[in-house]
Amino acid sequence: MTAKYGHGLERLTGLAETLVDHGTVTNEVRAARIVPHAPKAVTERLRLLDGSGAVYLERLRSLDGRPLSVDSTWLAPDIGRPLLDRDLAHRDVFDLIEETTGHRLGSAEVTVHAITAEPGTARLLEIPAGAALFAIDRLTCLADGRPVDAETLRVRADRFAPQALVHRGPVPPRT
Repeated sequence: MTAKYGHGLERLTGLAETLVDHGTVTNEVRAARIVPHAPKAVTERLRLLDGSGAVYLERLRSLDGRPLSVDSTWLAPDIGRPLLDRDLAHRDVFDLIEETTGHRLGSAEVTVHAITAEPGTARLLEIPAGAALFAIDRLTCLADGRPVDAETLRVRADRFAPQALVHRGPVPPRT
């Protein structure tokens, strides 16, 4: 049986930060380019002007040489361009954003849902087509609230488990 690795949802961390105690995370950079006219859904999420460009990254992420996720990332152009000259194969995008901008990331909206692997994704992740995946949609903002990173992670459900510690607050009065 393969070990499942937990990923806490209460802190904003990159995959290598999260799995530092479990092995070495590497990235096969499958795409790293400027897209002159980003899709409308991307420009809306990143609050860019219609018809604006963006930087697109696609990485196959592995833990100790075994595929774990396929990450599709869209970055605001001023944030993403400097990353194209950096070591995307061995560094988390979050670290690179903070390093190149001099600004801290502040927060992210995260949605996790179940999907099945399409044939192309399944081949990359070395699983059967139709196998269970977690899709993690994340919109990450700088500390000032500006959205800079819109991504979808397709993660092997047999090797990964999103986790959270939640607390019950005051119960609202019943009406």
